[in-house]
Amino acid sequence: MIWSGWNKADKTLMFAAAVFLLSLCLHLSYPDRVVADGFLFVSEAALVGGIADWFAVTALFRKPLGFPYHTAILPNRRKEFVKASVTMVQKEFFSRRKIFRHLGQLHLMPMLMEWLDQKETKEQMLRRLLQYTRDLLLQQDRGQQAKFLSEQLRHALREAPALSMLQACGAWMKASGRDKDILERLAAAAHAYAERPEIRKSLQSMLEAYEEEKVKSPMGMLMAGFAQALDLVNYEEAAALMQRQILSMLDSLGTRDSELQSEILQLFYEKTEELGQSQEFRKLAGNLRDALVEELPLEEAVSRALEHMQADFLGAEDAEKTMKNLPVVRLRLLEVFTSEYHRALKLLQADETLRKSVEHFLYDLLARSALHAQSLVGVVVTNVLDRLTDDQLNHLVYDKVEPDLLWIRMNGSIVGSGIGLVLFLCLQIV
Repeated sequence: MIWSGWNKADKTLMFAAAVFLLSLCLHLSYPDRVVADGFLFVSEAALVGGIADWFAVTALFRKPLGFPYHTAILPNRRKEFVKASVTMVQKEFFSRRKIFRHLGQLHLMPMLMEWLDQKETKEQMLRRLLQYTRDLLLQQDRGQQAKFLSEQLRHALREAPALSMLQACGAWMKASGRDKDILERLAAAAHAYAERPEIRKSLQSMLEAYEEEKVKSPMGMLMAGFAQALDLVNYEEAAALMQRQILSMLDSLGTRDSELQSEILQLFYEKTEELGQSQEFRKLAGNLRDALVEELPLEEAVSRALEHMQADFLGAEDAEKTMKNLPVVRLRLLEVFTSEYHRALKLLQADETLRKSVEHFLYDLLARSALHAQSLVGVVVTNVLDRLTDDQLNHLVYDKVEPDLLWIRMNGSIVGSGIGLVLFLCLQIV
């Protein structure tokens, strides 16, 4: 239908035009009737009022009937409209008074503490810290870091008491069972050395030399000669027997938790404890510690460790994959970061001065950001409005006030008809 695309103001104006035509016909048919004259006067006033308000409203957005003077006001005043819109947004919506009033109503610290205490926040923070650690290690100069760390290690080792280091080393070996492993390996190496034929020959030579040393008198030499003649002394068999006894002892020594092994280890720790009371041994341990500290290739070892770590870091796309390649490092870093994270939360809750400082910092940060956004919003509004065409700008404004503009046009016909009626009655009275 033709009426479907018309708004109520257009329909009201067309109705006023139809009423005017009807009243004109009645006036021509009944020229001497006062009612016909009054009906024509009122309808004419309503039509004129409706057309005038239609022209006025249309002139705000475009040129009605092509009339060029003081029409299409909004497109022609685009710059002033944009400037006024920016001023309204900045001064009314984002004024300093409103910004600080709204910020004053916020309880920032409870919100911050609640957010930090969430599991998702904690996991995200830990991921960030792992990523920062990875990036930091990748940016470091490996040579300088290796030199620095090795110097720190040497300094720490020099400052550590030598006897305490030996005791700690012994306690670790005893608790971990490494002392038994070392003893088993030593026994195995000694067994392999002692079972050689050269050892048996050496034992035989030692027995023969012992005989020559002890038997030097004529009577001794005579008795030794009789013993050899009667085959009472066989040094070869004695050397073989001694070798078998030595190998049996080494086998027992190399057997885990054997009686001999336990006795040897117990004797070792007892003698070590006794040596610890000696001033000379302490001095010797200190000298040994200093010599080891100087001779240890700490810088090379640290450099290689850093090289392997950086290779693992570069081979992974992110911190999670990197730390999966280094599970011990990842676990240790997570322990440190988690502990420090919880300690920071407790510190924020307990320290009133720190909490006020953080809260003041947050308020200051938000206030500065909001004030900066005030000018930024003006730039955004200006860019958006400048990109709009004249039709888009007209629709932007018209769509927001369309009901009021339609009622302005309708009021033109209604008020015009009322004024026409009053004027006609006044004329008739006069």
